[in-house]
Amino acid sequence: MAYITYTGSAYLPGVDDEVSVTALIDEEQDTVSIEFDREIGGSASWHGTSVEINQRLKYSEIVFRTTNLPVETVDLVWKFNASKLDNSLAAVIVPQPNKLRVSGEKGFILNK
Repeated sequence: MAYITYTGSAYLPGVDDEVSVTALIDEEQDTVSIEFDREIGGSASWHGTSVEINQRLKYSEIVFRTTNLPVETVDLVWKFNASKLDNSLAAVIVPQPNKLRVSGEKGFILNK
């Protein structure tokens, strides 16, 4: 598989500390994996579901979900805009309504 890799750091909803993040995107297979420098929610590698990749003029729009991470019953929607003009990826993580009241959108930038 031909993954495009972006790296950087981010704050995740429900996690107090900043973490190192690597996003692995395969636009041909419509897959996304997120890897961390340490285990978060019992795993150092999260796999996206319901992946949608749309090609725009200046960027690739990538939307996917993670479920029960970083804690049970918490679903996150991830939205990426991967620039076709430079090596950047703008991202936002949106927690879905949940019983634990994990909330707060988190935005960050990753680079190739």
